[in-house]
Amino acid sequence: MRVMLLVTDLERGGTPMRLARLARGLTRASVDVHVGCLAPRGPIGDELERDGIRTFACDARNSHDLGVFRRLSRHVRELAPDLIHATLTHANVAARLVGRRLGIPVLTSTATIEVERRWHLWLEWLTARRDAGHIVNTPALARHVMQAFGLPVERVHIVPPAIEPPAPALERADARRRLGLPENVPVIAWVGRLEPVKRTDWLVRCAEELIERDAVFALAGDGPLREMLERQIARSPARERVHLLGWQQNLAPLLSSADLFCLPSLTEGLPNAVLEAVAFGVPVLATNLPTLRDISGNGMRMRLVDADNAHTFASAIAQLLDSPDERASLASNARNWATDNLSTERAVQTLLTIYRLVLDA
Repeated sequence: MRVMLLVTDLERGGTPMRLARLARGLTRASVDVHVGCLAPRGPIGDELERDGIRTFACDARNSHDLGVFRRLSRHVRELAPDLIHATLTHANVAARLVGRRLGIPVLTSTATIEVERRWHLWLEWLTARRDAGHIVNTPALARHVMQAFGLPVERVHIVPPAIEPPAPALERADARRRLGLPENVPVIAWVGRLEPVKRTDWLVRCAEELIERDAVFALAGDGPLREMLERQIARSPARERVHLLGWQQNLAPLLSSADLFCLPSLTEGLPNAVLEAVAFGVPVLATNLPTLRDISGNGMRMRLVDADNAHTFASAIAQLLDSPDERASLASNARNWATDNLSTERAVQTLLTIYRLVLDA
């Protein structure tokens, strides 16, 4: 079976990293995998090539570059895949149009419940009926795509989330020394792509509200808002309490250092960072999002909070810092759930069943 995995870009971020993990899992299952993106080549593509997985880029200059359809068509003709599996709106739409024209079945995927770009929903609704099926990783996302894209239930498939097994924990003092973090104060961690929907500016304001507690915030990631966030931190009275760590290939030092993992995002799918935190045994505090409710165990595995502003989120952080027993309980329950449910092999086998179903139709 030859499968083309297509995504909008291969920059460092949750969806491209999830796609790379899937590509490696499918390769181990003897699938001939090719990974492509609409944008210019990114670092995740380089990593996949080093792992022996072939990649391509369509080099779209921007979201209005219609030449991407011609370039994607050329790659599809050259590779002649049995199936195209696309993820994210731009890749979904491109795969539907090109696959339909070339007679290749297309599966598409949704990774998040978007609220900030309504035109994405319109494009998905307009083209989704060209799919052979649509893949999500939680019941909340399944309900979303059925309602927003007008898809019938039999066309929507849930493939469970997956992560690689967590790296061994480091001794806390050593982990903090590696990152330049103080040894004897609470560390609140965040990981992700620095973009508006993540609301990382809230974390700086939380640091200001909690400045009397000596807690520090350690933020790992990169993205388009980095310079803006650096300026916000530089102006903040809590600037000594916020550590911007940049991209971290290995999260073990940060997660070994953390007393709490925080996610104040406006909207999300199932973020890799949250899944890695729960698997590592770090208690999680996050905004109350439908996808996270699917795995929260009614508050037994993570604390979800209805927060419309940074002040409310800071209050929830303070409550958890004052509740070591609750943090320990959340971490233990979440780690046990992760051990039982976050297997890459399980996700790959579920996906292969869907691929075969589509190809046999």
